[in-house]
Parts: sequence; structure tokens; C-alpha cells
Amino acid sequence: MRTLLLIGCYFIVFSGAAQDVKTQILEVNRAMENTYNEGNVEALASFYAQEGIIVGNNVERMGREAIREYWKNLEGRHIDWELENIEVLVYADVVVQRGISRLQYYHEGTAVQSDVRFTLVWIKEDGDWKIKIDHYTRL
Repeated sequence: MRTLLLIGCYFIVFSGAAQDVKTQILEVNRAMENTYNEGNVEALASFYAQEGIIVGNNVERMGREAIREYWKNLEGRHIDWELENIEVLVYADVVVQRGISRLQYYHEGTAVQSDVRFTLVWIKEDGDWKIKIDHYTRL
């Protein structure tokens, strides 16, 4: 009986901690959207780990400076960005998030919609959740 009680208490504490982490990750998602929507696209690199990686359709950027250049490409061309969360899985100090990104920007004066499915691997760096791996593929 005592063992079952301890297991139950552990589950409640762990579930609560995992929920807090999920909430934190989703808050970072909203901050990323706001940063893009305000036009501060270069600042999006600050959401990535120092050794972060972006991998997608014909894209691979490694390190924060390369990621900054990746996002800078959209400077002055931003319209709107919405991240839809599908799943956040918490594994102690690593988090895996799956979702859909709907990013709008101007290309040669025409509005373009880029919809992708993404998987993010989050790690703690300097006390904050940062993206270690950003993998996406077109829908």
C-alpha cells in the first residue's frame, strides 16, 4: 500500500512538472510568433541554442549565427506567423514538440503562405528553453 501511495505521489508531482514545462514551451512559441509578427526576424535566432540546427527542405543551418542569417532573409518581408501545437513530450531536461507552422511573408511583392510540419527538440541552456534541433517538412 505504501509503495502504491509513493508511486501515486511521484506521478502527480511528475505530471505537474511536465505540465509546467509544456506551458513554458507554448509560451516560448507565442513569444516567437510575436517576435516575427513585430518584424524582429533576426531576434528569432535567440530562441535557438548556441549550437542549434535548422533542417528542412533543401535547408541546413548550424549554429546561432547561421540561424540568424536564415531568419534575416525574411527581414522586411514578414506578414504573420502562427504555430499550432500538436504534441509536447517532456523527457526530464529534453522536450520534443511536434506541430504545424503557418508562416506568411512577401516574395517579390506577392504574399506567400508556407505551411510546414515541424519537430523541435528543446534543451535548457543558461536556464532557458532553447531549440536544439528544428526539423520541418512541407505539408
